[in-house]
Amino acid sequence: MVSGQWMIVPRAKDLRRRFNPVRFWSKLTVIERHNVTGVKAGAWSVTGLNEGLTGLLSAGNGVILFRDGVKIMSGDIVSIARGSKQSTVSGWSDTTLPDDRLVAPNPAQSWAAQSTDYDNRTGPAETVLLNYINANVGPGALASRRIAGLRVPASAGRGKTTTVKGRFDKVGTVLADVAESGGLHYDIAQDEDTLGPFLQTTVRPVADLSANVRFGTAGSFTGAVIGSDWSYTLERPTVTDAVVAGGGEGADRILVEKVDTTAEATWGRKIEQLIDQRQTTDTTELADAGTDALSDGANPVSVSFTVTDQPDVRYRRDWQVGDKVGVSVDGIDLTDVVREVTTTVTAQQGAANEVISAVVGSRDSSKWTTKTNTKVAKALRAIDRLQAI
Repeated sequence: MVSGQWMIVPRAKDLRRRFNPVRFWSKLTVIERHNVTGVKAGAWSVTGLNEGLTGLLSAGNGVILFRDGVKIMSGDIVSIARGSKQSTVSGWSDTTLPDDRLVAPNPAQSWAAQSTDYDNRTGPAETVLLNYINANVGPGALASRRIAGLRVPASAGRGKTTTVKGRFDKVGTVLADVAESGGLHYDIAQDEDTLGPFLQTTVRPVADLSANVRFGTAGSFTGAVIGSDWSYTLERPTVTDAVVAGGGEGADRILVEKVDTTAEATWGRKIEQLIDQRQTTDTTELADAGTDALSDGANPVSVSFTVTDQPDVRYRRDWQVGDKVGVSVDGIDLTDVVREVTTTVTAQQGAANEVISAVVGSRDSSKWTTKTNTKVAKALRAIDRLQAI
């Protein structure tokens, strides 16, 4: 087990560091996620003695988390569980900030002055993603809707061509969908320059490391070793045949079908589902909607495990959340994306013990949510899409 030196730095509402690093903390939990359905993109919590939590016991403040001098996450406080001697402060990462805004049909107009139906954007996934950020929460947004200090970089044009018709969806949901379809991972984290602190948006492509970064039980092969507390789920998809209904009336309505033949062969079942896309007649957009529906309805193997770092394979150095890796456990050989990594650090008598657990699999994969929560999140998203049509 490799343990690093963690530093927890409180920040004020204006992002400035006005407090000393946290002292006398006993537990730190950091959760990083990649386009997971129905949960926040990142979260953190700190437990410690009150006298060491200066700056974290005030609503509106936040933290910057460092490991061995490298920034890991930053974010606002969302919960303070105050005790007489010890408290637990929890928050979400800055990557979740776009969740607080809706996609406006015309971001350049106030809500009362909206005069268009959709904010239609087409282009490389990275360009579409960054444009939605900029127009709804970034420097290009109306002053009243901007996230203070947010910077948005120029697009490098990465990811496949994507078309989105934005209308009243949560900005964060649209960003996650675009990133997923384009094979991208995005983050927002605090940085500083001569002008002061700011929030920087970064985008990177999903890296396929499955040939070199593989996880398995001890003795299975050379690589990162899975702890004894691994578990996995294998569940039949909820849809294998997406029938996408576009614009038109009655018999003239355009229909496009997308089929997951691999899933049907594996489970021996065809499961059809109607996907309402009446707002468009573009067959490419309809096909993309069918692909997204198959992805949302897929339930492949999801593996959760504790990682024992090895000299040749270490988290944050050799792999990170959002990378594609290989997992071999209980006779199952899985190649999929790292959806979630939880780092739990406990400090006792000056010594820190760091435990890293990962979840690899579909967008529904998270050790912090239940199956019911996931289904509710999907149902709400479907309702939101219908209401926005």
